[in-house]
Amino acid sequence: MTMDRIFAAAKAVLEQDGIAGLTIRKVAQSAQMSTMAMYRHFADKNALLNALMADGLRAWEERARAIGTSDPMEWLEELGEAYLDFAITEPHRFDAAFFLPAPEARRFPDDFAAGRSPVLTMAMKRIEEAQAEGRIGDTPALEIALALAALGQGLVSMHRANRFSSETQFKALYRTALHQCLASFQSARRTR
Repeated sequence: MTMDRIFAAAKAVLEQDGIAGLTIRKVAQSAQMSTMAMYRHFADKNALLNALMADGLRAWEERARAIGTSDPMEWLEELGEAYLDFAITEPHRFDAAFFLPAPEARRFPDDFAAGRSPVLTMAMKRIEEAQAEGRIGDTPALEIALALAALGQGLVSMHRANRFSSETQFKALYRTALHQCLASFQSARRTR
């Protein structure tokens, strides 16, 4: 219960004051507890950032694991759709997962190549399945997965910065760009 209260308070502070305004003191005030009580749960701001990031990544992993299709190309498309839905419906958890400067955040390329990102590992498995079926070219699966992730995160960042005239326009462009990115890796095999 206390952790839920702390996470709710931290999300409220993030929404109101941004990452720069996220302090143990502000979160404690928002959670209606003393700063000393906060320190029993989190040693410092970095520990809070790591916990928020881990919570966001767990939520993201749950969404990815819920994708039901066995077709690897459909799975990749649905993963992109799940990412879009996560960004729109749970923006604070999404931000915690992908935008917080948490010290324990995964680093490219070693953490991803070592399989420390469950969702990226799932995506790489689907990419390798599609490659084995001749549906995607021989670009390394890690490179394809990171290209898809970077595309999604970049478009979400643009949306958050109000670079689209509407959410409808953003969603349409996001889906088109994701589809075209996947298609570009498909055509890579045909042209070789």
